[in-house]
Amino acid sequence: MMADFDESKERLSWSEIDKLKDRSKHVSRDKPKFHKKPSAKEEWAKKQYLKEIEKLFSGVKEETKEQKSARLNISNHYGSNKFNSVVKHYIKKYDFPNDWGTLMLMIDHEDPKIVMKALKTLKEIMGKSSVPEQQGFKSKVKILAMTAEDDELRELAENIVDELE
Repeated sequence: MMADFDESKERLSWSEIDKLKDRSKHVSRDKPKFHKKPSAKEEWAKKQYLKEIEKLFSGVKEETKEQKSARLNISNHYGSNKFNSVVKHYIKKYDFPNDWGTLMLMIDHEDPKIVMKALKTLKEIMGKSSVPEQQGFKSKVKILAMTAEDDELRELAENIVDELE
């Protein structure tokens, strides 16, 4: 005789049977709540927070309005007759900036010592700059290595080119 078959029980579909076979009885199917992907706003806020912490512990002073104005004055006078004197005035009063753009402008100063200090500083902070900024820096240093009249400056530029390649 055949086994008793109770037709009153609801039968599972084939897809439901497959799902039951695929599921492990030893592992929970609930997704953990801590693996939530952060939103773009949260990512941005975290990056800003980390930048501020890095500034705090690196000892970098916050730029004053006067200092910012003097730094912007350098870019405003770039290419003019006053550029060299504006840069010297800034350095005398505030020392060298950590601002990538201003340092890049200082590479075109007439004093080789200022240019060399700007090159060294840019090389140190290069890791914090964007890829296009790094490429611009490499190009400018290559040109300096070929065209600098000061032997010490040309040698420094050649060494930086060798290190970057």
